[in-house]
Amino acid sequence: MADKELSPDRVIASLLEGKSRREMMVILARLEHGGAGIYQSFAANERNEKARAALLAGAEREEQNSALLKMMTQVKDKCEKCGKALAPPAPAQCCSFQCTFCPDCADAMKHVCPNCLGELTARSI
Repeated sequence: MADKELSPDRVIASLLEGKSRREMMVILARLEHGGAGIYQSFAANERNEKARAALLAGAEREEQNSALLKMMTQVKDKCEKCGKALAPPAPAQCCSFQCTFCPDCADAMKHVCPNCLGELTARSI
C-alpha cells in the first residue's frame, strides 16, 4: 500500500487536487518545462544517436507544451482590438488562449475571437 501512496500518479494528483483549471495549467506548465530538462539530461548521456535524437525531440515537445500552457494562463492587461486598459479586476472577455478584449469590442465581434474563432467569455482570474 505504501508504494501506491508514493506513486508518481498520486504525487501529481496531489499537486493538482483542489486547484482551479488555471492553477492546474500553471503547475502543469512548470512540470512540462522540468520534464524537458530531464529529457535533455537523458539525451546528454545517451550514446545511441537515434535514442538521443528521440529524447531531444521529446524535450522539444515538452517545451512546446509548457509554452502553450503559459500562453493560455497569461493574464493580459489591455484590449487587443482598441488598446483599452484592462488590468484586473477590470471586466474583460477572453478566449481559451487568453486573447483579451474589452466588453464593448467583444460585443462588436459577437463574442467570437478573431484570432482562433473561439468563444469569448468573461475573464476569470
